[in-house]
Amino acid sequence: MLPPPRRGDASRRAWSNDRRPTTEATLDAVTRGHDIARHRRDDATRARHMVFTVSVVFFSRTARLVTAANVIAEGARAVEGCECNVFRVRDVIRDEDDARTYDRGILDCPVVTLDDIARSDAIVFGAPTRYGRLAPELSAFFDKLSTFHDEGCALKGKIGSAFTEVGGPGQGYGGHEAALVTIHALFLQHGMVTVGAPPLPTLEATPNASVFGTALRSTAKSRAAGAASDLESNPLTSRVRELNEAEVKIAYAQGEWVSLIAKQLHDDGEVA
Repeated sequence: MLPPPRRGDASRRAWSNDRRPTTEATLDAVTRGHDIARHRRDDATRARHMVFTVSVVFFSRTARLVTAANVIAEGARAVEGCECNVFRVRDVIRDEDDARTYDRGILDCPVVTLDDIARSDAIVFGAPTRYGRLAPELSAFFDKLSTFHDEGCALKGKIGSAFTEVGGPGQGYGGHEAALVTIHALFLQHGMVTVGAPPLPTLEATPNASVFGTALRSTAKSRAAGAASDLESNPLTSRVRELNEAEVKIAYAQGEWVSLIAKQLHDDGEVA
């Protein structure tokens, strides 16, 4: 125990009633020490939060929707720190992956697993709209996500977004917004944060455009050109149909928008 200061000693300011040092110099030193420690913790936190994961998950037999999935992924990767992967949903209804019914290259895409979903900070789902309803192959996969609900809403706080394709033989006409809203409803059931396509001037002049998500407009010509017989007669033929400029802009902007929001939530801390 140090002796108390003598009367008149300027050092008496360094003592409080409990004889602990409280001078401004000492407080400044303590504060600086706390600041250094805090900055070190902040640096470590920033390092942990530098990378976040976005997954684009689709079901489609035609390459046009897959092209949209890749454009969305490119938009997501434009945001610093984003790690984006593209997955496909396996057809569990027919329980087969017959290469003759898919455009070339689609089956080379990795099949999504529940672990992939759990590791993602944001998930963008896409599938065709068929006669006003979401493709049942993706709906069947959604049924598997119930395991996350049973585990205490394990998807809570993740970003969810959606895209689709509509129109043409075998798909009916319209109903794309109903299908997109169905996917958004699933997100809400899991406590996820729903994100659509950002409002853009392009939406005003694009058929089927919607803030609920990218909606490609299929045509009879493009689907007929992608028939399996076409592939058999000419192995070099691809069923990839280029997206028009507006569709590319909307898909890219949606991916980037999803990624920006996911980064913000990821870096600021998980939703409780």
